[in-house]
Amino acid sequence: MDKQRWVRPVQVRKKSSIPPEKTRQIKRRLVAMLLFIVVLWTVLSFIGSDFFSIATIAIYGNTYTTESEIRLALTVAEGDNIWRLNKAQQADKLKTIPRIESARVTRELPNRLKVEIKEKRAVALVPYNGYLLVMGSDGMVLATTRNPQNYHIPMLTGLAPLELSVGEILLSGPALQEVVQTLETMSAAGVTVSELNFAEADKLVLITMDGLTVWLGQGGHSEKAALLVQIMGQLQGRQAEGYLDLRVPEAPAFKPLAEEKTQKNN
Repeated sequence: MDKQRWVRPVQVRKKSSIPPEKTRQIKRRLVAMLLFIVVLWTVLSFIGSDFFSIATIAIYGNTYTTESEIRLALTVAEGDNIWRLNKAQQADKLKTIPRIESARVTRELPNRLKVEIKEKRAVALVPYNGYLLVMGSDGMVLATTRNPQNYHIPMLTGLAPLELSVGEILLSGPALQEVVQTLETMSAAGVTVSELNFAEADKLVLITMDGLTVWLGQGGHSEKAALLVQIMGQLQGRQAEGYLDLRVPEAPAFKPLAEEKTQKNN
């Protein structure tokens, strides 16, 4: 009798069955993810295309700052992609130009960049080594010029010898405040100032456009401006004969030069 061969039984694992609904959900998610990747790639490719290359950089608000100076400060140019620039960073770069007080950079899609700047207000011209320093209301040297007629602002004289360059501070603190307040008050009162001498802070001397010399002293700007307006009409044609002393507003006095010479001789 043949011996029967013993065979070890093999266990067969049953395949796990995934519900059809879950399978469909997985497929839908995979398809959605694939579509998202395709759409994202398409959008990024479109954003980076020549359609958004800068064609025009439009600059507004610059009166004294040249367009070439502004473009040099910017780190973008025509042909760059409009989406790749940082607007705040570009505005900060423009504000490094001494003349510029504030700047704003905006996109005008699809390919136009708009640059709006506000320049600092120039208040006085300061003689220096054959040319003039343009001083802003913040006391900074904004530029240099040889053509004062381009600015229509007064001369500021009497300052100590200077060694300054554009972007440095010329005046600050109480001295700056005194100069700016004097010029602003006189301008508001309708007095056109030709020169302001600041050799001594407490002996501020002003020369009007029609040649009248006025000793202002320090402080009391509004009161002195009002007095000056009242008195100027009375001195019409006599500006060169003397000077007007307003250091004590309660006792304004016009002092003829002949009288001053007599007092000095005595």
